[in-house]
Amino acid sequence: MEMLYGTGYLSMGGDDEVANIVAQVDVAGKDVLDIGCGLGGALIALTRNHHARYAHGIDIDAGVLGRASALVSAAELQERISLTRFEPGPLPLADASFDLVFLTAVSCHIQDLVPFFAEIRRVIRPGGQLVGGEWFRHLDNQAYREWDELLRHRGLNFYFVTAEQFKAALLGSGFEETSIVDRSSAMASLTQRYLDRVQHELKDRLLDAMGEEDYAALLEWTMIRANGLSQDGSGYGHFVAGKTGI
Repeated sequence: MEMLYGTGYLSMGGDDEVANIVAQVDVAGKDVLDIGCGLGGALIALTRNHHARYAHGIDIDAGVLGRASALVSAAELQERISLTRFEPGPLPLADASFDLVFLTAVSCHIQDLVPFFAEIRRVIRPGGQLVGGEWFRHLDNQAYREWDELLRHRGLNFYFVTAEQFKAALLGSGFEETSIVDRSSAMASLTQRYLDRVQHELKDRLLDAMGEEDYAALLEWTMIRANGLSQDGSGYGHFVAGKTGI
């Protein structure tokens, strides 16, 4: 994944996608929480490039956190970035602990969004914000069904909702000043570039690293995801939600 998406990333866009997401908010001087931080690329970008005062990453996977810790150390940001492994459920964090919560491609794994967002709102300080990017369901067409079936065939749990349902869940959990910007077209173009890299530029390196079976699985994954976006079965957007009250 890092070979394809960049050092520290398990998802598309890398540092550029982080910059696009936080273009809507002020990160500088803020205490930031990254839920589902993965390999830590966004944590490093939020701190180094966008000047967060402090960033804390949490994830359920000890393996990815080990890699994240190594990358944080290599970036010499240990004093400004911390990491915690947690079990699914309530966040192991005190009320009103952060100014900003960063969330990308995590809520699509959650079946009941309202209590999930309410728990995130709990750890945000009054005046703070939730910001991120997420995959949505657009049309229930063949392209969407192929993408959904592929994920489930691989044993992955996803619960895609429409952008309207997502916004309703944010408002239902108590967030205010909620907005979603459709980035489906930009993500479709990016996905197509990744597909081209898998098929051509990175093919030999990926085959050496993964073997033929896993390379074929990655190629199928990338191709079906690209089809879902290009044929309007899937969508992607950036969102911001504010917490104005207690």
